[in-house]
Amino acid sequence: MQMPKVSVLINLFNYENFIIPCIESVKKQNYQNIEIIVVNDGSSDNSLKIIESIKDIKIINKQNGGQLSAFNAGFEAIDNDTKIVFFLDADDLMNENYIQTCINTYIQNPQIDFMFCQQENIYQNGNIEKITNEYKSGIIGFGLYRAYFLKDYLGTSTSTISIKKEILDKILPLPFENEWRIRADDCIIWGASLVCANIYNLDFYGIKYRIHGQNNHYGKNFDFNYLFKREISIERLFRFLINKNKIYFSTSSLYLEFLSNKEKWKYIKITLYTPFSFFRKLMLIARILKG
Repeated sequence: MQMPKVSVLINLFNYENFIIPCIESVKKQNYQNIEIIVVNDGSSDNSLKIIESIKDIKIINKQNGGQLSAFNAGFEAIDNDTKIVFFLDADDLMNENYIQTCINTYIQNPQIDFMFCQQENIYQNGNIEKITNEYKSGIIGFGLYRAYFLKDYLGTSTSTISIKKEILDKILPLPFENEWRIRADDCIIWGASLVCANIYNLDFYGIKYRIHGQNNHYGKNFDFNYLFKREISIERLFRFLINKNKIYFSTSSLYLEFLSNKEKWKYIKITLYTPFSFFRKLMLIARILKG
């Protein structure tokens, strides 16, 4: 059986001290059918010089525009025959057998569209801490209702996520690059839910996430002004993807079969407060209970 082509998209900005082990962690995977795309987002250190010395990688060199602009540029460079795309920050590492484990899971569960795994935090002193995410293992299901009505976030950090290329085509490229200079993985994670991807939480520690002084998000405190602008950006993202993919909310688009009873009652409460007609509310509630 031919194993599907995989693209690993690495976004790089001023991580000269981390990029070599990052790329090596991909090259050491026991999965063979991989292309590695490194997007140098206008680094001012020696990052570009370093990656130019590495064989068998595809390099995109661009002016600095932030993480979403790097995602867009990398997306445009993906080979046409790629089936699965993995995202990886340039300071993180893939653990042994990560890609093969993901691909096996995609093959065994062909209904899966989007996946995230567990991660290990690696600290500057070399200590490693296993971090188990909050979601149930296995198939989580479709996140459209949860994302749109509840703003539920079904995913984890950039380096833990992979997605079928046919689903990523519905998300990228995205405008608003300047609004998503950091935390652009949110666009992929929200986007996967909004375009009705079937989501899977892999019970496997596939990534080492570095904690260091240059992290753009980890351990940072953001002020009210940033948080307010972020909420506006999320709303703009939602509207754009819904319009782009011609998503219409109806009883047939609310996939709720994987919800727990507690979650179902939460959704029923939300449904009662929607501006839908009484009959529409009854139809939605009936589907929730049936699911």
